[in-house]
Amino acid sequence: MSERAQAIMIWWGLAFMYIFGFTLWGLLKMMPPPSATLTADQVAAFYADNSLHIRLGAMVASWTSAFMVPFSTVVAIQMARLERGRPVWAVLAFAGGIMMSIFLVIPGVFWGVAAYTPTRPAEVTALMHELALLTLTTTDQYYIFQMVSLAFLSLTHKGDVPDSPFPRWIGYFTLWAALAFEVGAFAFLPKSGPFSWNGAVVYWMPLTVFGAWVTTVSVAMLRALKRQAAAKMPQGAVSNDA
Repeated sequence: MSERAQAIMIWWGLAFMYIFGFTLWGLLKMMPPPSATLTADQVAAFYADNSLHIRLGAMVASWTSAFMVPFSTVVAIQMARLERGRPVWAVLAFAGGIMMSIFLVIPGVFWGVAAYTPTRPAEVTALMHELALLTLTTTDQYYIFQMVSLAFLSLTHKGDVPDSPFPRWIGYFTLWAALAFEVGAFAFLPKSGPFSWNGAVVYWMPLTVFGAWVTTVSVAMLRALKRQAAAKMPQGAVSNDA
């Protein structure tokens, strides 16, 4: 895959991530989410009052929420450059990133379903609402595979591969981000406070760290791709590849 194609995929993923984030806030009304202490009738009223906005948000999320797919593809390709022999860490990172994207896609579908028929029984709407938010905040199962793989290669590769996008500080930052995400599973326990699904520890910290991590790794890869493209060019030629 050319450096230009990889750069396009990174920008594609970044653009979709930021559109999805705006959609969470402006249309889906899930930044921050409603309190987990709302009754079923209050949840149903929330979806009835915001039905059009939420359905529009679900539509936009249907187009943008799988942004981890192009991002994870380039991460895996760049990781494979650093491995000797079969790129098992790159494959694991790719698999983790692709599976991770599923649990960013599903919540938007559930929110759209919850808002689709405001006249249904309140308990059914509340169930869809809970499924969506708990899917968004507690599905930490796959993040760890991409992040630990990337951190491992960042911290252990010998520097014998030129123009790596993953210096050691990326490895340390990735490990910290992985720990920040893993607290999401606590959302199953309390309904209020910092560990609830709209709390500072379970919602705001992972959300902020996730956006910062994807952006930072993307910028590092874009810079490395420019260096990789320049290294392929004959001396004195001008590269248009990244």
